[in-house]
Amino acid sequence: MLFAKGDILMGIFINIGIPLFFMAIIIQRLKRMKEIIIQTRKKYVEIAIASIVFIAIIYLFANTWIHYVIGILGTLMFVTMWLAQGITPEGFLSMYKYKERISWDEIEKIIVIESKDIKIKLSGGFMQQTFCFKKSDYDKVITILKEKLPVQTQLETIFHK
Repeated sequence: MLFAKGDILMGIFINIGIPLFFMAIIIQRLKRMKEIIIQTRKKYVEIAIASIVFIAIIYLFANTWIHYVIGILGTLMFVTMWLAQGITPEGFLSMYKYKERISWDEIEKIIVIESKDIKIKLSGGFMQQTFCFKKSDYDKVITILKEKLPVQTQLETIFHK
């Protein structure tokens, strides 16, 4: 049976293009992780559960080797996106595609909520984002915020017991 030229090109794209695309995103996220001064608090249980769900879906629905490759790369991409969040010298790194990098001058207001963890709510010309940090990082976070934030940025601290 003869294949149409479009079928062959689609097969090449799926077999080579999608894995290369995923690998490029993973490499980009790994590079960004090196920039992070203070990482967000991670709940490794959530990462583990999500990874197990992805692996179960791959196991149940993969039919060919390329399905396994794309599934494993997709899982790695998710994990690196989750891990590449925090404070960098240029601002905040987020896992959200619409606004991955939030520079210091884009932030109009920050609310720091201190309880068992530190929650930082950022507001500005982007959708509001919240970052969680370990309580032990409080002094480092506050020092960086005071050094890097523009003077006009509102900084509010709320303490919960």
